[in-house]
Amino acid sequence: MFRLEVILFAIALITVSSCSRNQSTQTINGSERATSSPAAKSSPSPDAAKSTTDPGALKPGEASGTYTAKGETVTLKYSYAGRAQRFGEDSVVLLLTENEIPAEALADELKNQTMLLDGKVRGLEYAFMKDGYWVRYHPGQYQESKGPRLKDYVVENDVVKGSDEDTGDFTDGKYSRSVKFAAAISK
Repeated sequence: MFRLEVILFAIALITVSSCSRNQSTQTINGSERATSSPAAKSSPSPDAAKSTTDPGALKPGEASGTYTAKGETVTLKYSYAGRAQRFGEDSVVLLLTENEIPAEALADELKNQTMLLDGKVRGLEYAFMKDGYWVRYHPGQYQESKGPRLKDYVVENDVVKGSDEDTGDFTDGKYSRSVKFAAAISK
């Protein structure tokens, strides 16, 4: 009986070990890419496919969810992404907004957040860096840094997908969020 338990444990250990090597994310020149072995492509786990490729079945440019800033709840519908400098390093910048950002203003908004800072658009601003991420609420200007990454954040084929949730425990509920997003990285 003891020998059978040891054999079953060894099989379970080998299975877990091989599964953990099938998919990874690597950063190349500041760009994250999901990579996988041939075994992972032929039989991905349902949970892995759901978390990295199906954040709520959103199309690029869409966001869903809400955030609360000082008691005011904002529903988010749009997502935009680009590359910019944040805190002295190359970052993927993500803007989740309640209203559309005009195409002619998008490049400046990703770089400078002019409309968000002026209160013309409300939303969340994220910066994803090598060792973590940062988020700022517009309006309210509350901001926080977290690490290491959002659990289902991924960049594939220049599309940023993921979700984020924070119940606001640290701020006594004044700032909270529950969002999903898919955004094409603008060039």
